[in-house]
Amino acid sequence: MNTTVETVKQFLKGLNPRERLIVIGGAVALLVIGIYLFAWEPLQEKQITLKESIKSQQTAYQQMLKSAAEVKVLKRTGGRQAISSSAMQSIINKTAKSALPGAVIKRVEQNRQQAVQVWIDQVAFNDMVKWLGSLQQTKGVRVVTLFTEATPQAGRVNARLTLKAG
Repeated sequence: MNTTVETVKQFLKGLNPRERLIVIGGAVALLVIGIYLFAWEPLQEKQITLKESIKSQQTAYQQMLKSAAEVKVLKRTGGRQAISSSAMQSIINKTAKSALPGAVIKRVEQNRQQAVQVWIDQVAFNDMVKWLGSLQQTKGVRVVTLFTEATPQAGRVNARLTLKAG
């Protein structure tokens, strides 16, 4: 190493002052460019990459918080979304027609307690029980009250129900 330094000193002494200034200036410029290219620029790129990573992780974290809140709601409702009484009326009308053949759905209306009252005549009792079980399992609709009245036809009843979500 000592010989290299001596060689450089001898080289610089052999140059006139103006040439020496140009060589030293070039060496300093080369050193600055080298530091920029091999140290500063990679650090800047790494900083940008880390900022983007932080941003994406924050977004993922916010989505996880939202999902956690949804999971809590689903746990409370037994895995079902809470449905409004107007949506429940629609569900009752749609499912009753296919699940209760021969039954006459007289009236479906919302009451003040966010429940739905249903009047069904000439319904097969067994079909009605299956339908109510299906509503509870798939939609989270539970029976609050159930009144039945026998009809002259065996196995069929007139029913008055109050159903509620949750």
